[in-house]
Amino acid sequence: MSPLGLAWRNLLHKAARTAVAAAGVAFAVVLVFMELGLLDGVGRTAGVLYDSLRFDLILTSSEYLDVARTGDLPRGRLAQARAADGVADVQPLSLAVGSWRQPARRTLLGEVVPAGGTRSINILGAPPDRLAEVFAVGPGRVFASADDARAEGRALGRLDTVLFDVRSKPEFGTFDQLTGIPVSGSGDEGDRAAVRFNGRRVEVVGRFRLGTGFSWNGMILTGEETFGRLSPQRPGRVTFGLVTVTPGADIGEVQRALRATLPPDVQVLTRGEMAARERRYWLRLTSVGQFLLMAVVLAVAVGVIFVYQMMAADIRAMLPEYATVKALGYRPAYLTRAVLWQAMLLAGFGFVPGFAASLGLYAAARAVGGIPVYMTPDRAAIVLALTAGMCLASGLLALRKVHTADPADLF
Repeated sequence: MSPLGLAWRNLLHKAARTAVAAAGVAFAVVLVFMELGLLDGVGRTAGVLYDSLRFDLILTSSEYLDVARTGDLPRGRLAQARAADGVADVQPLSLAVGSWRQPARRTLLGEVVPAGGTRSINILGAPPDRLAEVFAVGPGRVFASADDARAEGRALGRLDTVLFDVRSKPEFGTFDQLTGIPVSGSGDEGDRAAVRFNGRRVEVVGRFRLGTGFSWNGMILTGEETFGRLSPQRPGRVTFGLVTVTPGADIGEVQRALRATLPPDVQVLTRGEMAARERRYWLRLTSVGQFLLMAVVLAVAVGVIFVYQMMAADIRAMLPEYATVKALGYRPAYLTRAVLWQAMLLAGFGFVPGFAASLGLYAAARAVGGIPVYMTPDRAAIVLALTAGMCLASGLLALRKVHTADPADLF
């Protein structure tokens, strides 16, 4: 009998024990998948705002640290940038945080929660007539089309009007609730004036699609004049300058020209540099990224310990059988291969249900938590390799028990 055949028969001999061991492996697989998925989700959400903007280069304050601590720069820097060679246009965009009065809403269990209470929400300010030049447009983007962006921009022509991000977390309300459609049974008449930002009445007149991140759970968008009335940002200041280079111009050369032209209170970054900064900040400089990395290591360690205990117990129970195999003249290398094959089969038995469960948990994380976690072939291959390594390590640790089996003990 081949080592693989012996390993297979050992696993089938005690199916219940094998099922428990496979469940332990599957649990470790799910843990690793979830931690890696959340880690990737951190990286994805770090750049969700910048992925939704149209720019070749971006101007930020020299005090910029991350999207939650941006600083601001004088609006005049945008005019200076427009005058540089190779620059086609520069659009202003401002970002701030404020207090949002929660509307009447239903919980996931269907319970009606009355209006009241406040949550922090982010607000963007942009030229209403240039939304199609500031934000990405197209299917699945911030606005479905340029015409849609222009229509929503016209709705922002009146003061104290805002657009609502329909991908915000449920606690901020739904678009229907915020535009006057009452929650059934709440007693709320759906008055638009009930919507408040920083204590000021605002009217939700349209929608856009951006998404949440680890820095914010909800977002609204308004025109620059209303933004100045609602936010604490100083007059004559903006958060970002979105630079579009002329067709055919070299982005690197334009970046160098802008850096040479603009004062040191401005940073000029490419899209790639901005994304790398945000990912580095969240994955390496915050406790979130460090915690998730440590959680992956702990998940693998837990899997190794669990599988080792199961295999060691199985080997102890079958020591007479292993001793018999030795008495029949099989070499120690044969038993080594049999044990390692048994570990690899356990890896396969545990990986398949763990993979299937992770797909469901990923879907739940996207639907309920708004976390952009997706299964990728690379991640599946990495976790499969980790699972195989985890089980092989457990098998190697358990091998010494096999080699202690003495045929003399049979007599």
